[in-house]
Parts: sequence; C-alpha cells; structure tokens
Amino acid sequence: MPEKPSNNLIQFGASSFVIKSGDGVHVHLDKLESSEQFALFAERVFTSGYYFAGLDYAAFLKLLGEFTPEMMAAKNVEKTGKIRFASDILVMPEERIRLYKAPRISSGKAEYLFETVSIEKITEEPLYAENAEGELEVVGTEKRSTFVKDALIFDEFVANMWLQGVRFGLDADAIRGMIETGKTGRITIARPVPPKNGKDAELKEETDRLHRDNAPRELPNGKIDLRQFRNRFPQVRNGERLLKKTPRILGIPGMDIHGKAIEAPMPQDFDLASLAGEGTRIENSAQGECIVSAIDGFLNIDTTTNCIAVMEKIVNYTGVSIRTTGDISLDGENFEEHGDVQENRVVEGRNITILANVFGKVVSNGGNILIKLNLVGGAAINHEGNIAVEGLASNALLVSKHGEITIRRAENSIILGKHVVAESMVNCTVVAESAEIETSEGCAISAKSISVANAYSRKENQTILSILVPDFSVFNERVSTIDKQIEGINLEIETKRQESKDFMQQPELRNYLIISGKAQRKEIVLTDEQKSNLQKLGVKIAPALKAVSANNARVKALQEEQKTLEEERESVEQTKKDAEHGISCEIKIGSKDTLVWRKQGDPDALLSTPPKELIVLLRRPGRIEDRIRLLDGKISWTYASE
Repeated sequence: MPEKPSNNLIQFGASSFVIKSGDGVHVHLDKLESSEQFALFAERVFTSGYYFAGLDYAAFLKLLGEFTPEMMAAKNVEKTGKIRFASDILVMPEERIRLYKAPRISSGKAEYLFETVSIEKITEEPLYAENAEGELEVVGTEKRSTFVKDALIFDEFVANMWLQGVRFGLDADAIRGMIETGKTGRITIARPVPPKNGKDAELKEETDRLHRDNAPRELPNGKIDLRQFRNRFPQVRNGERLLKKTPRILGIPGMDIHGKAIEAPMPQDFDLASLAGEGTRIENSAQGECIVSAIDGFLNIDTTTNCIAVMEKIVNYTGVSIRTTGDISLDGENFEEHGDVQENRVVEGRNITILANVFGKVVSNGGNILIKLNLVGGAAINHEGNIAVEGLASNALLVSKHGEITIRRAENSIILGKHVVAESMVNCTVVAESAEIETSEGCAISAKSISVANAYSRKENQTILSILVPDFSVFNERVSTIDKQIEGINLEIETKRQESKDFMQQPELRNYLIISGKAQRKEIVLTDEQKSNLQKLGVKIAPALKAVSANNARVKALQEEQKTLEEERESVEQTKKDAEHGISCEIKIGSKDTLVWRKQGDPDALLSTPPKELIVLLRRPGRIEDRIRLLDGKISWTYASE
C-alpha cells in the first residue's frame, strides 16, 4: 500500500515531504525544498511537546545541514530517494521534561552537567482510626510522594536541548556514553560545524613557453605567482593562449549550535582583463576565459601592475629587483648575475655567482654560492654546498649546514655552517662543527673545534667561545648494557654445554652413538635382531638425544647473538672515539674578558635552533666548573677522554 501521512504529521505542517510508515519516519528528498524547511518541521514537533523516538541523529543532522541553498546550487547533494531518521513521533511525558536541565552555552559551545536524576511517584495510602469497639478501620486515604531513580533518554535529550536553543552539532556518542554508563560530570555536548572553504580564482599556464625566463612561475599548489620570472623573454605567436583563469568556487556554510549558518569566507577573485596588457586580448570560449596573444612578439610581465604583455621588442633590465625580473627560481646549473639583488628579492638555483651586492636572499640547492661584493641585510643559504663572501657580510644570515662558509669580514651576522672560516668578525653569532677565525670582536662562537688567532671584546659584548662536547653517557650506557648481555649469554652457553655433557655420560646413549656410528660407516654389520634391538634402544634414548640436539642448536644461536653484540660494541666504541676526536680550542691572543666554556651539546642540534634563539642561547653563561681559563691570554686545549 502507498505510504500516507499520519494526522500528527499534518498538524506539524510536513505532510508534503515527511512520511510515517510501518518501518519509521522518512523524508522524501525530491519533495524537500531545503534544510530550513525540515528545521521548521522539527521546531513544530518539539514545541508541540513531541519528540522523535528511535532517532538516527546522523541522518537528522544531514537533513538539518546538508540541503542548504548553497549546496543544492553547487549540486553537492543528491535529492532523490528518502532518508529514514526516526522510528516514531511520540508525546514527551510532562513528568520527564523536568529531568532535563538547561545547558551552559559559552564561546559557541554547549556544556551539560550530567547528574543522577529521579522522578516523583504519587501513591495513595489508607488512613486508619480506632472505632468504638477498639478495632482499626479505614477512614480515608492519604497521597504520598516518593522519588524513584530514573535515567535520561537520548531521544528526549535531543528534543529538550532543541527547546533550550541547542539545535545542531550534538556529540551523540559522548551524550549516549554518559547516559548509558550513568556517569556524572560536565561535558561539552555540542560544537559548531565549521564552514568548508571554497577555492580562490587561479591562473593556469596554457602554453609550455611560459616556463622559460620571465614567465609566471607555477607554485607547488598549482597557482601562478606573477612575482617570479626567469630573466629572459620567451617568444609567442599571434593567437597563442597564454593564461587561463580558473573561476573561484564558493565555500559551503557551516552551522552553529543554534542552527544558524556560519558563512564560509568569500574566495578571492580577480579581473583577468586587468592582467591583459599591450599585445594581448581576452577570449571567452567553451574552454574558459583566457589571455591570448594578439601579435607575434616577446612576452613581458610588469611586476608593478601584474600585467602580461606581448611586445615586438625585448625589454631587459640588469640586476634582480621588483622592476625587472622579480624573484628568480632556476632548475638548471650555474647562474651568474652582474647586477644588485635588491631587498626582498629571492634568487634560487644551484651554483650561484653574484658579482655585485646582495640585499635580498640567495638560496642554492647545492654547488657554491659566491658573492663578490657585499651581503647586507640579506641571506645566503646553501642546502648542500659552500658559501663565500669576498666583501662584507653585515646584518646577514648565512646558512650552510653541510658545507663551508668563507667570509672576509662579517658584522652583526648569524653564521651557521659545518665549517666556518673568516678573517674578521664583529658581534657575530656562529655555530659550526669547526670554526677558524682570524679576529673575533664580541662574537659568540659555538663549535666542536674552535681556532681564534685574536679574541677581543666589542663595547659591552665579550667574545664567548663554547666548545661543544657530546653526551658520552649514552655510549657508555650502551656498552655497559652490551657487556651484561654478553655475560648472560656466556653463562647460558656454559649451562647448555654442561647439560649436554651430562646427557652424554649415560651408558645407553654413549653405546647407541658408538654402534650406530660404526654401522653407518659400515665398520660393522648388524643382524636383524641387533638392528631391532638398536631401534628399541634408539626409541628409549630419543628424549635425551632430542635434548642434546636442542642444546647444541641453542648454543649456536647464542654464539651468533654474542658475535652480533660484540660487533655492535665495537661500533659504539668507534662512534664514541670519532665523536671525541677533534674537540679542541685554541686562542693565540685573547683579552682578559674572553670567556671559554666547555658545554655539552651537538652542532647538528644547535644548527636546527631558530637564529634569534641562538643569539640568547650562545651568550648564556655555563657552569663555573666547565670554564676554561686563559693563561697569559692564550688557550691550547684538547678534549681528553674520561
């Protein structure tokens, strides 16, 4: 039979899309206009003193939040079929409404204090009085009130929280857990559902010619950054598609606990026509909105206006700046720049030579970085190779964790490298495995091996040298553990060998082995009766033979384990010896206030510390007992194994 709406559904104004049948209450999606319509239906049910029994809360939330106009416009929902969200719609008993308290709502979340609840039961008790004969008889009744322990019900809880303003985002699992276990306490019962962000409008390359110099660079996320070019101008032809705009995609609203929409941030958009410069035009087709070359010519991008143009002449500028090349990122080897790298500009590549000044950032993925003049207020970072500054490094950052940094002069700079060599340093912070400095004035230097020819203070800053000594206790503890393991193995080997020796002393076992051995070597020939007796003897001594075999196998395994541990011990000791090697400090001439400390640490760990933290960390005083004092302004100290 076809499903029919029940009378109570009609009174709730939901006869068009809600159907109540034998297997529950359903929503026909093709008749549902929106989640707002369903929310109005739920509001009428709850305010009329009813609740949804056998509620499927996940389906209930889906109906409340996933059929918004935005989602239906974006075709993000399927509006066919039906959704069963409850088994029935029942009246909420008056006495049970009092079991549910108001939640506490704060910072967009709702909390509820679960306590033991009880319900009042009214009973009538007879009243007795003594009659004239002295007998008791019933003369009336008296109503008595008693409280009986009860429990909350999740379906009722949802209805009561709705009436209290909490209409969305209930944590069904947490609530059911508190109700079913009878636990008490305050928990968060509802949280808002955040909106789903949309997607910004983007530019997409439409020709492989744009990957050359002066073309917009495609970032890892697929976007085009018009600030990054490649220093040469590719030639394009009339009608060639250059850039395509991918339209923005609107986000999907979230929902607060009151059932109100939380709007998603509006994705960024741009006018593609504002990027189409001289020699280009905008074309709209089934393939999308594109910037197309209007002439044969050379591609040029104005970083001031972000316009892309096609010009008959090549426009070339020297140096790296926002007016000329923008940021440069190269995949190939060997890049040479004769002009200045301006502030906030980035040059990234491999084997980079700058014949002028650097005020920006130079990053190499290997090879060498060579700056012929000065590095001022910028940075030089080489992930795999070396860095050399032939001029002055001032207020700069130099990082080469796996290579050598060579500097002629440095002031107020942070220098992090495997090996650091400098002629003169003033107020610098240095971390390295080894550092060789001709003159240090007010520098903080931390390394495994430090050599300073002249160490002085600079105004209020002393020269502070921290000699990094690894934590050898880790090596010692491992060696001690291995020794104990080897000792235990030796003891077990001796025990197993003695057990086997005891078994071999048994006459029957010894005789069996002798006879069977001679028989196998054909030194003797056994009769059938002797063979039978030998087999019986073999059965008798089989447990002993099995035990001897097991012991021998165990001894062999233990010997292999012992060999592995001994090899590991040698490796640990060699690693410790390598770590001890080269720990030293030498100062040929030093002022009296030069501080030298022996500090436990590892260069690799310090190299991973943020530069600003290093400035404070390297000037922090060490322990008095770890200080190494200058003798007549000199130090020649080498670590001695303890």
